[in-house]
Amino acid sequence: MVNTQNTAITRIYSPRQVACGALGGPVGLIYFLWANFAIMKKDNHTKLTAVLGVVFIIGLIFSAPFVPPNIPGLAFTGLYVVLAFLMSRRFHLNNNEIVASSEYTFHSSFRVFCITVICFWASYIVVAGPLHLLYSIGFFTV
Repeated sequence: MVNTQNTAITRIYSPRQVACGALGGPVGLIYFLWANFAIMKKDNHTKLTAVLGVVFIIGLIFSAPFVPPNIPGLAFTGLYVVLAFLMSRRFHLNNNEIVASSEYTFHSSFRVFCITVICFWASYIVVAGPLHLLYSIGFFTV
């Protein structure tokens, strides 16, 4: 007996899950947006997200020393979350579309949490590591 029905359901991140994933810093922001584009097979958006993500992180590294010290780091986290939510709502499927779809369902919240923690540490490494190196070679003055 051969199963001719296509019953595979693909898991995708909701806009809220993407926003929560952005709590993992810039790597979280980029990863969750990139992952949804890859899941939806939007290859041009996937590539553009990766390229703009690298440019964004490089921009963060070189602009970080010029941020006034009275601006809290939480402001940047808030910016990542809002940006992720708005971009996900604009370019990905919203909750109602995912629920109504026979092709997609949600990823688990536990998965989002675990990936967010990994992205947080990856963000720390890819931003703080180069910053430390640039300070140690005298590129930025203290």
